[in-house]
Amino acid sequence: MAHPFSKLFDAALRKSTPEDNVLLKEAELLRAKGYSVEEIHGVLLKMQQGLVRDQDQEVAQEAAEEISRYL
Repeated sequence: MAHPFSKLFDAALRKSTPEDNVLLKEAELLRAKGYSVEEIHGVLLKMQQGLVRDQDQEVAQEAAEEISRYL
């Protein structure tokens, strides 16, 4: 079963570019709402591992690195 954040993050990734990381914005929004940083970071890392396109991997990596600052 997919994590509840997965659908949200997939949609954000499709809207993201290297210049405008919508995925990071969504992750930050979830963190601001009080969701566990560990959980958000874990979902981002798992997502990053499953990506094929280099651009998508870079966007996901940036989001995971930025969120990891709060760990």
